[in-house]
Amino acid sequence: MFSVVVLLLFLLACSEEDKLVPDYNAPQELPSNLVAGTPLSDRILKLYDDYGIIVYTDTIGNRNYNDLVSEDGLQLGDRIPADTAAALVYIDMIEDEFVKLIPEDKKKYIFRNFYLYQNELSSGTSPSAKYDYLSYLWYNSNSDLTVGGIVDDSLDSLLLKQSFYYGLSSVLRSIPIYTDAFYYKFTEAVEDAGAYYWQVTDLETAYSLGFLTDNQDLIKSNQQDFDLFAAWASTVPPLERDELLNTHWLLKEKYDLVVSMFRQEGIPLEAINEAWQESEYNPLNN
Repeated sequence: MFSVVVLLLFLLACSEEDKLVPDYNAPQELPSNLVAGTPLSDRILKLYDDYGIIVYTDTIGNRNYNDLVSEDGLQLGDRIPADTAAALVYIDMIEDEFVKLIPEDKKKYIFRNFYLYQNELSSGTSPSAKYDYLSYLWYNSNSDLTVGGIVDDSLDSLLLKQSFYYGLSSVLRSIPIYTDAFYYKFTEAVEDAGAYYWQVTDLETAYSLGFLTDNQDLIKSNQQDFDLFAAWASTVPPLERDELLNTHWLLKEKYDLVVSMFRQEGIPLEAINEAWQESEYNPLNN
């Protein structure tokens, strides 16, 4: 009798597992205040119709207010909505610079909800505890990506491009097999080198210690540091990249671990970088 019960429970568990819905499936509703007929609304609707991706550009809807609760206290101030012109460019970039570059069998990694704000993305309530992000995943899931700093008169398409792969890196390194194979080795390399963010006082010192920036708030955690390499690898001019990697061994070791993780998933950052060098969105080409 006991064995029969165990078998029934096992079959029931399998049946329930078959019904599980991945968290990257698009929600079944659009923002309630979205009305067709404006350039921005129509572009949001088209992206949803084509890919099931929802873009939130205001701070009125319930999802923007109630769902965006971060465990580590992400600070967004008053959540200033993205400028319309900047949001239109960014939505085009979602399609051209991210969706189209992800292999068909890896589309599950494409974020299904994008939140666009003028606010900078940071967490922590005091200067000593402040962390900066290029983009941010709510709930540490691969379904919501939040991007800040989007304003009309200073639209940074380079930052926007980097935000896709910064966020995607956070998703990939959280997969247990990649945590073991790449992220832990990344942190071990940092520890073995005795490199700490608080030692960074200028950019050259940062490079010598294996960091890509002298902004300490961007490299306070190994997670930030790791994801920053992904953002950098997808956009840095190749000559600049090769010169730095050939000069600073720790930069190269960390870079190789990050790009190897992406390559394992069939998402070669080198190829994405090559496409970016020719992209119409690359500010160096304008």
